[in-house]
Amino acid sequence: MRWMRRLMPGKDTSGVLSPWGGEQVDVDLYWAQAWADLRIRQGEMARRLKLTDATWHVNQDAGLIEFQRADGALVRAPVQIIGSWNPKNEMFTWGWDHPSVHTRCRADAERTRWFGDAHDVRDLTARQVRVSEAEAWRLTAVAMKVNAAQGAYRGPTEGPVVFMTMGDLKILSEDPPGG
Repeated sequence: MRWMRRLMPGKDTSGVLSPWGGEQVDVDLYWAQAWADLRIRQGEMARRLKLTDATWHVNQDAGLIEFQRADGALVRAPVQIIGSWNPKNEMFTWGWDHPSVHTRCRADAERTRWFGDAHDVRDLTARQVRVSEAEAWRLTAVAMKVNAAQGAYRGPTEGPVVFMTMGDLKILSEDPPGG
């Protein structure tokens, strides 16, 4: 993929704001680890939490995502909006500069942009990038790794697809309401 390449030797990252100590990162390895981690976590979440057929809702004011499972159980987690991907033009718009993303829900996208700045990865720093849906998932996987998020979610809408990272998912109710 076009963004997978090694950080140029000798690049000074000491003055760049980042959540790390300014160390150099093997970008190819980082992307590969992020993708593998996403696939493992998504599989575990699907088995453990049974969210495959759940309906979802994001409350940006509270910074939460809720899933209502078919069995009536409610699952909730802190959420961050990484970006949206438009299937019509294959444009991914980062959450750090998206007009419909509340400030509270932009932090993970912003830290991912800092990582991109620190390691000269244009796809993480451009407001919009033209990518396939699989590449949008890869951008989200990197955001999940950069932010040590617990998982990611692809929320379909009537328009663009929303890609999000999530904190600890908690099952609030195993029993259907009223039962």
